[in-house]
Amino acid sequence: MFKVKYYFDDNTLTFKRVRLVKKQKIVRLVSFLVVTITAAFLLNFILSTYFTTPKLSKIINNRYELIIKYDLLQDKLAEVNTVLKDMQHRDDNLYRTIFELDPVPSTVRMAGFGGSNRYTELEGYDYSEMMIESCKKMDAISKQLVVQSKSFDVVIDYAKNKEKMLACIPAIQPVAIKDFDRISDYFGMRSDPFNNSSTMHYGMDFTGPEGADVFATGDGVVVEAGYSLFGYGNRLTIDHGFGYKTVYAHLNEISVENGQKIKRGDVIGKLGNTGRSTGTHLHYEVRLYDKPIDPINFYFNDITAEEYDEMILALSKRRTPMD
Repeated sequence: MFKVKYYFDDNTLTFKRVRLVKKQKIVRLVSFLVVTITAAFLLNFILSTYFTTPKLSKIINNRYELIIKYDLLQDKLAEVNTVLKDMQHRDDNLYRTIFELDPVPSTVRMAGFGGSNRYTELEGYDYSEMMIESCKKMDAISKQLVVQSKSFDVVIDYAKNKEKMLACIPAIQPVAIKDFDRISDYFGMRSDPFNNSSTMHYGMDFTGPEGADVFATGDGVVVEAGYSLFGYGNRLTIDHGFGYKTVYAHLNEISVENGQKIKRGDVIGKLGNTGRSTGTHLHYEVRLYDKPIDPINFYFNDITAEEYDEMILALSKRRTPMD
């Protein structure tokens, strides 16, 4: 409140109250309000900066906890997405290849959600952007999981109806090893060990002692057994049907004959060093409709997923061409 002021009237010899004009009143009122608001702002700033109430402390702690949980959620979503991508890769490049099914189109796997904005109910909050982003990621993963589940249903149906095909498809390693360091070379471009030129290697090479057993990787019929003039040395070819053939080269000994029916796991020859070879090893190929494909995707009957990853890691560290 403003103080009441008086002045002495010389004419009446009395004290009279000072009467302010309207403009002076407005100026005083505005000044009072400015000072009051400024003081309140400064007080609030000091209290909020240097002092916290229990309620404010709880809000701050909840905010930090929310941010930490959000970061953890993003990490988990990233992990789930990585696993999902691996499942999709195996589905398209292994399981569907086995049953001669076309890969699931990326447009189907990555299809979005139609309709209007699905996240309007999350708008208008302090953390709306974070919540909407997380929901979008979870929805995308959910949609891809549904597509993947349906794809596996199709593969399972084919598997049930193709037991014979499963028995015939090459599905084990052609030599008995658990030490993946014995895989000296793999499918793909490499430096030729004889002339150092860049050439395509159409199979995988397994080292081992001379005379070690070589196994048929699937049921089938021997269609070629003898010495090859094209660098393979003693070579054996098995026709598994369904478009699949396997080739076993540089053998020291061939244990089967042309036309002989073979079961997966049968001993068909011995490890050797015949033909164009720098040392004892087996050159192994898988062909689909006479086109060489990577054998590394066809060991699913005798190694676990963990061993498969271990094999991939071992191959990434070194390569020793031998033929």
